Amino acid sequence: MSSILTNYGAMVALQNLQATQRSLTETQNHISSGLKVATARDDASAWTIASTMKSNVASLNQVSQNLGNADSILGTAVSGATQISKLVSSIRAKVATFTDTSANKSAMQSEVTQLVNQIGATIKSSSFNGVNLLDSTQPDGLVFLAATNNDYTATGGDTSPTIATGAAVDLSSTGADTAVDDFYTLVGDMAAAITDADPATQQTNLDAAMKKIDAFAASVQGQAAQFGAVQQNVQSQKTFVTSLANAMQQGVSNMVDADMTAESARLSALQTQQQLGTQALSIANQAPQMILKLFG
Repeated sequence: MSSILTNYGAMVALQNLQATQRSLTETQNHISSGLKVATARDDASAWTIASTMKSNVASLNQVSQNLGNADSILGTAVSGATQISKLVSSIRAKVATFTDTSANKSAMQSEVTQLVNQIGATIKSSSFNGVNLLDSTQPDGLVFLAATNNDYTATGGDTSPTIATGAAVDLSSTGADTAVDDFYTLVGDMAAAITDADPATQQTNLDAAMKKIDAFAASVQGQAAQFGAVQQNVQSQKTFVTSLANAMQQGVSNMVDADMTAESARLSALQTQQQLGTQALSIANQAPQMILKLFG
């Protein structure tokens, strides 16, 4: 039926054109933002999951950065302990010559004192961002966050894993550890501790001195080994956390990122469809005018 009051063809053409324009706007938004799910309106379920995962990724990235700092702290401590171990070896070699009757004990004592001063300087320098594991400032060691627990529904899910360095021994001259205290007391006046007119007594004193030096060396090496093992654990965990964050980020991308190739093809198709819809609407709007020819 032809009518001049209601143009059904134009109404249908307009509805189709409006639908095309909505799709075209949506596609243009996808292309401009790079996202197919930018808000909860686009896909409530995907948006909720992606938002949670993005938060987890951000937390993991922060943990990775913190583990990097932990690696530096431990690396500094290991380097310091390794250097101290070398200095103790040098002191041991010097002490071994104290019983030599032709040796200049005063000069050797001066050399030992200089080596001890280097140990003190090394301990003070073994600090990263104000954190020192070789002096008395961190007696209980440190605890580092190893990851974030992303499953809070499980039993104990509110607890995140950590990595602990274990207790730290104060290797400085203020250290209360017996081996440390004995070492600094001994090297304070090595000549007096070893020198004796009786060769047998000298050897006994030397042996006792060597034991104290070796006990201190064991403490130093123990700290280097302890912190080195923890550092290896930290490095391994950092690699895992970084990999996990990347995998989760890829998962988020799969859910919300737009396929630019598909969106480009869709944009081209919709632009063509829009042009055709505009022409269809134009033709439908001319239909009532054709009725006038019936009365011509």
